[in-house]
Amino acid sequence: MMERATIFRALSGEAALVGGAMALAAGWISEPKNGWAWGSVWLSGLGVALIFGVWQLFRSAAANQKAVWSHGLKVALRGALPSLIVGGFLGLLYLKYGMQGSEKTAASVWILHYGLALLAIREFAPKSMAWLGIAFILTGIASFSAMTFVQAATPILNKLGASGLMAATFGGFHLFYGAAIVTTTRSDRTGE
Repeated sequence: MMERATIFRALSGEAALVGGAMALAAGWISEPKNGWAWGSVWLSGLGVALIFGVWQLFRSAAANQKAVWSHGLKVALRGALPSLIVGGFLGLLYLKYGMQGSEKTAASVWILHYGLALLAIREFAPKSMAWLGIAFILTGIASFSAMTFVQAATPILNKLGASGLMAATFGGFHLFYGAAIVTTTRSDRTGE
């Protein structure tokens, strides 16, 4: 069990670094875009991060001589996919049929549901992943609140924009998480 946790930490740390870098790139590229054009940049970044994650799963399975489609992976997907599918669908729905500026709503939906997906797998993931999920949920709630209830925070959200919000969370949170996980995992392996 400890070995699986260490491998999971290493895989999630590396994937978080790549995902964070892709999110920062997507934030920069998507800044001047709106609607579907904005969403397609983010979906492309997600595609690259997913390809890297799948490649990592195959690489790790081959190195450890284990099946890729393990019981743990099935349980993780059963836990995370409902939130990811619903959040993805709602975000795309806002981009397609939303009003002007629906990118912020789509970003908030994606951030919130991603946090829920991370918390759904917290029972067999590192504790740090639960904290990452909580950070996403709190940010999603805060951004929704800024759009609807807290008028004082609206200028901050407007200045940050949808691309900035996505880059700060999917980029910044993942880079911070990935750096922390990769460095602590390497320290654990070397016995420092």
